[in-house]
Formats: sequence, structure tokens, C-alpha cells
Amino acid sequence: MAAVMWFLTRKFILLLLLFTSNAVIAEPADTLHKVANSAYWRALLHFPVDKSESEIIDTGFFLATNGATDPMAELLATLDQLIKPSEDDVNSHAQCRFIARYHWLKQQVPELLVGAPPISCPLFDKWTDQQQINSVSAVFASGYLGNPASFYGHILLKLNSSNTNKSILQQQSLNFGAAVPDAENPLVYIVKGLFGGYDAVFSHGLFYKNVLTYGEAELRDLWEYKLELTPEQVQKLVFHAWELIGRDYQYFFLQQNCAYRMAELLELVIDTELISKHQPWAMPITVFHRLAQAKQDNRAIVGDIIHHPSRQQRFHRRYTELNDAQRQIIKTIIDADFSVDVAGYNQLTAAQQSASLEMLFDYLEFLRINKQPLFSESAKQRLLQARLRLPASTTRDTKPSDFAPPHRGTLPSMFQLSGVKADNNVAQIRFRATYYDLLTSDTGRAAYSALSMFDLTLRYDDGLRVQRFELLNIENMNLSATGLPGDGGYAWKLNLAYAPQHLACDNCQASQLNAGIGKARLWRPGVLTYALLDGSIHSNTANSGMVSIQPRLGMLADIAPWWRMQVEVGRRYHFDADGRHFNWYTWQHRLGAQPNWDIRFGIQRQQATEFTLAYSRYS
Repeated sequence: MAAVMWFLTRKFILLLLLFTSNAVIAEPADTLHKVANSAYWRALLHFPVDKSESEIIDTGFFLATNGATDPMAELLATLDQLIKPSEDDVNSHAQCRFIARYHWLKQQVPELLVGAPPISCPLFDKWTDQQQINSVSAVFASGYLGNPASFYGHILLKLNSSNTNKSILQQQSLNFGAAVPDAENPLVYIVKGLFGGYDAVFSHGLFYKNVLTYGEAELRDLWEYKLELTPEQVQKLVFHAWELIGRDYQYFFLQQNCAYRMAELLELVIDTELISKHQPWAMPITVFHRLAQAKQDNRAIVGDIIHHPSRQQRFHRRYTELNDAQRQIIKTIIDADFSVDVAGYNQLTAAQQSASLEMLFDYLEFLRINKQPLFSESAKQRLLQARLRLPASTTRDTKPSDFAPPHRGTLPSMFQLSGVKADNNVAQIRFRATYYDLLTSDTGRAAYSALSMFDLTLRYDDGLRVQRFELLNIENMNLSATGLPGDGGYAWKLNLAYAPQHLACDNCQASQLNAGIGKARLWRPGVLTYALLDGSIHSNTANSGMVSIQPRLGMLADIAPWWRMQVEVGRRYHFDADGRHFNWYTWQHRLGAQPNWDIRFGIQRQQATEFTLAYSRYS
């Protein structure tokens, strides 16, 4: 009987195509055309609004041979396959492979699916914990300066089950990323990533795998934003997520990346633009800024925000909770190759001993992850034996840190207007596509670091000209939060720019590759000093030669939560240009703690002096 119904319905659909001008069947034919051209159907097929081809390049995603370019053909092929009789492998049936299409089309054209056989989908039921997923969380993994693929953070989805027997770590998660070979050269990755040289796929796994990858192996904090979605919205999102797993896309590092694809999936059920489709870059943090502002029925989309601290963050937090006596004994234990047979240890209470050992376990794991020679399994065993001698009841859990969630930080793109007082008063316009500099608030990002791309400054006096263009600027002070061996490292800088050699000339811009290394120290909360030695290779502009170095000293000080100051002094040496050496200094301030604006002012001297006052807007 099912085969007969499939045959009759299939014939009816073909007749609709052949005789769409016939008045008798014009109404159902018109309905099919409306469905095929509807925004939701095109979204399920991943057709961009202004394009006639799907962005999914996996032929297995389409049931019609021309389904990637023809939504109507894909609609008819989908209807045809949805009513097809069940075969031995029910999981391969269209109702299971394209469950979002099936449930939506049942609402739009129920008369065409009357003959659809009842199909159970064991794999989907297992994935959704027997369809017990009742909420969705968007998760932000903080930026990681150790890998170009992770500079700007990452976004994934966590699918929460109502099954009380499952812990947070046992929930399903959905990820999107490029299929990059192991040990790929970072420069190769950047070039191929910029120009679409990789395929990318949606993948799934239990949430604990993400905690291991991001929180343990890469020492990145995870921030979980629980979304207040209706049961229908959750169902639609989960249905379509299932359809996307394993499907190939072309990957672009700047735009069609994890932020773009996850925003696209969320926008299927949230009536808010989470990523601009016309902007040439998409950043994960933008999705969270917009989610935090989004409302549904006058209620915020974002509910609870949960911080899953990295191993490094837990280690640092536990260290700050120790008193001075415990910290001193910790250092003595480390010097004794992690033996607790040291003076003072037995004078600690059982609770203090337990807290000290828990911190040392986190510290050892931190050393292991960073491949520090101080780590050894024998050291871990000695600490474990000492811990087993203590009562279990004295174990203390460390509470999550009280850091502000990342969406409260400064928005990623800057537009700045400034006035400059020099020999001639000039106006400046600055646009920075991404992301932050050393004066920017540290909320939601690595403290005392800079990461920016496509930073353009135009100056207007007699005419409009390019004053400075930085393609890439990274600076990381790499602080030690504890002073313990292996915590922190060398401060470093990498910069690729077209910039003036000094301020005493109008047209002496040079192409430059700058790099630096040094050391930074946090004297007290909010006060940092550093010393770096920079080297530069540059074009020979204004007889400046092609190689220069500059030692520099600097200080960053948070005078108030809304006021940061930076001072730098240095001397530049040009090796192959006699008489071109000079001293220089800068003194800069940032006022304001709002995510979308600040005011900056300062003075800098490089053979000439400039005073600057600027107003910045962020978006």
C-alpha cells in the first residue's frame, strides 16, 4: 500500500510541474513555488539571500542533481524521497537524513505528504538522547595567541538534555571548523585560509571533548551562554543541526568561518542578525555581543552565563586563594622536587594542606600541557600519596573566577576621528577592522596583549593621504600570575606595517616587518612594566637604511577602571644609515569603559612632537 501511495503522489507532483498553467491545479502549483522560493526553504538549503547557489559544496546534501542551484528541483526531489517506502536501513531514509525539511514541509504542504510512511530514526534518537534536548547554549572559547586559527576565539553550540542522569560534560555539542592537516605550517594555514584553500564541516561530540581541547590542551576559557528559546525553536535548530553534520563547505578564515556558520544556524530560529553578511570579516565575539542585546517577546535571549575556566585559570585562581605562608611552602615544595617533607608543611591545617596540594596538581598539569621540564610523573605520584593521607572531607572545590563575560568587552571594530597638533594642525581618520590594542580594556581577552588587523590611518592637511597601515599587529606580555617556574614567559611582538620612519617627515612611509622579544612584570594589580628589544626590516625610505633595532622600556597602568595609561621610551638605531639614530617616547591615555566608545589623548616624540586627541567608536 505504501508503494502505491508513493507512486500516486509522485505522479501528482510531476503533473503539477507539467501543467502549472492549468487553472484547476494552479493553486497547489503556486503553493509549491512559494515554498521553493521562501526564505526558510532557501535557508535550509543554505542559499545566500543574494545568490543562486548553495554554499554547501557536498553533493550528498542534495537529493536533486541540480539541487545546489535550483530550490524548486530540490523541493520536488525532497517530497519524492520523503514519501518513498522504507528500506532496510531506515537511517538513510530522507525523513531521517533531512528531518528539518520533513517536519517543516509537513506544515507547509501536508496534502503532499499524506502517503509518507512512518519512519523511526535510531541514530537521530541516540544523538538527541531520545529527543530529550530541551535547551541550547552558545559557547565562546577565548582567543589563543599560540595559533593563528584561534586568534579571535571560537564558537560552538552545546545541546542540553533534560536527562538528569547526564552531567554538563556529557551533553552533545556542535562544532564547525576547517579540515586542516596535522602540523600544518601557520603561514600556509593563513594563506590557504584567506583564499578558501580548505574545506570545513560541522562535527559533533560530547562537551567534555571541547573542555579537553580548549580548556586543557590550549588553556582557553569557555563561556557558556544559555539561550532562552521556545521548545519549537530548540526542535527546529536541533533538526537542522543534524542535517548539517559532516557536510562540506568552503572555508574562509576571515568570513565564512565558525562565527558565520554558527550565526547562520542560530538565525534560523532567532529573528536577529548575529553576523553581517556583507562585511568582509566575521568574528565569534560579535555573535555574543549581539546575542546579549537580542530580545524575544520583550525577554532577553541570553539567560544564565556560565564560566568554564581553563586549567591555567583554575591554577591561577587556586594560587590567589592561598595565604602567604602557604605560597612560601608551595615554593619550597617545588624546589624540593615536589616533596612535602619540607619545613612548615606539617604546621598547616589539613584544609590548608589539601588546598595547597590541589593547587599543585593544577600547576603540574599546566606544566605538562606546556611541555615544561619541571613536570614529571614521579612528582605527581608524590603529591598524590600526600593527598591520600588527608581526609577526603577537607577537599575544597574552587569557585569559577569572577571575570566579566566576554560580551562586556570592547566591540571589535574601531572608527576613530582625531585632531593632531604638530607643525601643522591636521585631522586624522582611522579605521581598524579588528580587534584590540594595549590600551583597550582587558575584559573578555588575554590581559595586556594586542591583536589587530587591517588598521588604516588617513591624514588630511593639504590633501588626504595614507599616514599608516598595519596589516597585522600582535603583542603579548606573557605575564606570570604566580611567579612560579614555567608560569609566563617572554614578552613578544610581531608587526607588519606601512608606516613613517619618524614624525619629522611627511612622506617617509616604509614597508616594515617588525618583531620584538623581552620580559614583562606585573608589580601589583593594574601596574605592568616591560622591556623589549625590537628588530625591523624595512624599505630604504628617506635614507633610513633597511635594518634597524630599538630597545624600549614601557609601563601600562590602570589608574581607574575607565582610565588606562601607557608610557614608552626607546632609542632607534639604523645600522646602514649613519646619523639616523634617535631617541623617542610616547605617552598615551584611554578614557572610557563602555563597549562602544572611548576617548584617547597623548603625546609622542620621534624627531618631531605630536599631540593627539581622538574619539573612537566601536562596532
